[in-house]
Amino acid sequence: MYPKVNQNIMIDILTHELSCKSNIAEIGEKEILISIPLDREIIGLLSIGTKLEISYIIGENKFEFRTEIIGRTRDTIPLLRLAKPNENEIIKIQHRENVRVNSNLRLLIEGNELHTINISAGGVLFSCKLDSQFHEGEEIAGTLFVPDLRSKELVQVPIQGKVIRSSLMREIERRYVALEFTSIKRPDQMKIIQHCFEKQRQIRLKER
Repeated sequence: MYPKVNQNIMIDILTHELSCKSNIAEIGEKEILISIPLDREIIGLLSIGTKLEISYIIGENKFEFRTEIIGRTRDTIPLLRLAKPNENEIIKIQHRENVRVNSNLRLLIEGNELHTINISAGGVLFSCKLDSQFHEGEEIAGTLFVPDLRSKELVQVPIQGKVIRSSLMREIERRYVALEFTSIKRPDQMKIIQHCFEKQRQIRLKER
């Protein structure tokens, strides 16, 4: 599935371990036009022939394709021209609810300042003090702070869940608590999904 006009995208420069954000300005028969990133470190690397990997999210799925820069427009607002891939060259990465990534996010529960160890669309694992009173089967509510994919600012995501596991980790003097979401709004859950996709993308970049 091709991205839509005004779709937010992530650009990975394949010859460097660098990435930036942009958006789709226009989709033609043979090329895709995108806005030029404002990052000064990136602009100098975006010359004709530069190989890129483009990724974007539609619904619960992530899509990726590889392309290269074929030029720039001469409009009032210059745009980058990318070679348009064949639709069968676009890779679809279906989201699974149990995909879990390590992520240190701030979490507030009953006034307690906590941090997550890992997170998925279905729940979180967080650590707390040994004497914290979180019991298996208990329903708790709180606020998770998730970085917005576009602005990088933290957005508050209200959550409610059931404690499914509470384990003592005496070697580090902490307790690990696994919380399964029982109530979360779909737009808020999508913010978590996007965050998980972004963490997975960062891992892949490091593995190259």
